[in-house]
Amino acid sequence: MIFSISVLAVLLLAAPSRCFAEMSIMQVTREKAKDLGIELRAKGNGPNQVWIELEFKPEGRLKDFSHVSLEIREGQKLLVGYAALKEKDSSSGKVVVTFMADRNYLEKVTLSIVVGRPMDMSGYNLAVKDFVEWDKVH
Repeated sequence: MIFSISVLAVLLLAAPSRCFAEMSIMQVTREKAKDLGIELRAKGNGPNQVWIELEFKPEGRLKDFSHVSLEIREGQKLLVGYAALKEKDSSSGKVVVTFMADRNYLEKVTLSIVVGRPMDMSGYNLAVKDFVEWDKVH
């Protein structure tokens, strides 16, 4: 019995474990986005929907790009989170992700550009409402 418990203890210690480290998060303003080479565009799709396109070159602070995630929050309540968006193929070497949403929900959407490797990741958060010029979306 003692041998079995000892073996189990050794296996638990030696087995890879998942550790959750904190990820540093930076809220990105329009000015900071410009400095980082990030563009966020909106294009209307009928009276109720909007296509959102996020584009950036994975260089500088974004060189260790991992993925873009999308969160939808209502106040502090998370409705949808960590849904990684698929990148479109780009011959320019830029990362391009798109999604479509109802205009009424865009104020709740945040996109996060995640860079780094597990245990050493950073996120650059872009609140979509801060980047869309509603009067120019048709």
